[in-house]
Amino acid sequence: MTSCENEDESVLKIFVRSSNNVLTPDARVMIVGDVDQGTPEYQSETITNESGVAIFNLGELFDQYGKKDDKVAYFSVYAKDTAEFYTKDKARAKQYLTSTETIVLEE
Repeated sequence: MTSCENEDESVLKIFVRSSNNVLTPDARVMIVGDVDQGTPEYQSETITNESGVAIFNLGELFDQYGKKDDKVAYFSVYAKDTAEFYTKDKARAKQYLTSTETIVLEE
């Protein structure tokens, strides 16, 4: 017998754009699970790659969900480049899919 288990990764890609709509490398991006929407406590931070994309692998987060839970996670997203303050937005991810969101930095 073969297993019916899904092998696809659960990934959230955040595209970070400047106020001029240019993809921004080396921007700091942080995601925080929205517990008010049923997402377990979760926080992760990374730097965008040379293409202006921050990639978060969410496999460990989705492992915390029960078998009958809706496997959707909601996040507050914080991003900044050289600015003093973070720009805030929202994102959503589903298990076994690559979800994408774009955040435009405020000046």
